[in-house]
Amino acid sequence: MPRTSVARQASALSMQYPWYPADLLPQLQSTLAALADIEVRYHSDQEQLQAWAGAIKTRFAVQLAERYQRERSPYVQRLTELQFLMDRMAFRH
Repeated sequence: MPRTSVARQASALSMQYPWYPADLLPQLQSTLAALADIEVRYHSDQEQLQAWAGAIKTRFAVQLAERYQRERSPYVQRLTELQFLMDRMAFRH
């Protein structure tokens, strides 16, 4: 039987599997879910807009795209922050 200490085994495992805060996964899931909801609503609205015609269609298409970007922006920023946190935690171990 090999003589490997439990501490050495735990250290080896921590090198393979970085430690992340317990709330990281729920934060990732909720952020991605919010982005998915925004995507679905945007594409649904775009499909409905296809039935329209003329200048009003163009105006609403622009407003729709602006709303889409405005709603998405904070969630994309949050994903960037979470990615930074994950990268930082991975390099610590």
